[in-house]
Amino acid sequence: MGSSYLICSFIVVVVFLWKSPGFSAASRINVALSGTAIQSSTYPNEGQADYAIDGDSGPQWNHYSCTSTNYQVERWWRLELPSVYRVSEIEVTNRFDRRHYFSDVEILIGNSLANNGNDNPRCAIINDDPRCLTQTVRCWGMEGRFINFYRSSDVTVPLQLCEVKVYGEPAAPSMSIQETGRNITLVGTRLCWSDALLYCRDSHWDLLSLRGPEDQEMVDELVALAPFPLTSHLWVGLRRSLSVSSWFWMSGDPMDFTQWDDGSHHSSPCGGVSSVEPSTWRQRSCEEHLNFICYTVKAAASGLQDGGGRGKGRGPQTGDVGPAAEPRGRQLESEEPVGVGSSWCLGGG
Repeated sequence: MGSSYLICSFIVVVVFLWKSPGFSAASRINVALSGTAIQSSTYPNEGQADYAIDGDSGPQWNHYSCTSTNYQVERWWRLELPSVYRVSEIEVTNRFDRRHYFSDVEILIGNSLANNGNDNPRCAIINDDPRCLTQTVRCWGMEGRFINFYRSSDVTVPLQLCEVKVYGEPAAPSMSIQETGRNITLVGTRLCWSDALLYCRDSHWDLLSLRGPEDQEMVDELVALAPFPLTSHLWVGLRRSLSVSSWFWMSGDPMDFTQWDDGSHHSSPCGGVSSVEPSTWRQRSCEEHLNFICYTVKAAASGLQDGGGRGKGRGPQTGDVGPAAEPRGRQLESEEPVGVGSSWCLGGG
């Protein structure tokens, strides 16, 4: 395929995303090994925080390969990565002879150190799985520099981890501004239209829709402030239906406002906004690799929890992203709830 994303040609197909889109072979490198670890407390003379990222997945306590906090009500372990990453998967190995300690553990990913990082968005809540010692949790491209394992309960037992592996890629450069109900993000990487759509739905909410002149002015402002070079046009959620030759927004917003320039003859089903001539739109070849604009629904406007309204953690999706693609609306029935990752075993227990 060549691209780290799934599709750049527009054959009408239904795409089943069996793995999180947008990750290349480089994302199979365990980036936890280049990070640093800290925890809420350390069991005397044993259980150092960095034992969980030493490359030794041995589950035996007496081999000095497992971490341990003290016996306390609230306990946490935190990994600091060298930069902000889009996290695809996390593998965690439990201690084999104290498996009941690993219960209702939250995995949190973000860039805030408020409350020691324990207020960041949640990827998943996991428990010991009797079938295996090592579990894999899928986090669907959640972005952050800090990864926390956090447990709070009335039972004073330690948090213990024998190995944590993190797979992902450095996050693309981006900048964001806020408007009522939405965060708007200009992404510095360049993708074809379909891959930009998948990226936004995986890491944010959707490609941007412009609902009126105020939204267009906001885009012009964002472009003017961009700290990185931009392509002449930027992908947004503009799409043309071949069946009726009308344009629509992939987000499902009504097409009540247009800004097509004189050069648009609508020969392509994909559209973008200009970064050179303010307040103009143009159809572009869907296979062009352009910068693009995503948006995220704020929690107060969407009623979502945990991820602040982000699409991260939405889970596997199916969607028609061929020429006759129609708007999907806010969320598909097949998508997992925000803030709940999927997990599975890597081997027998």
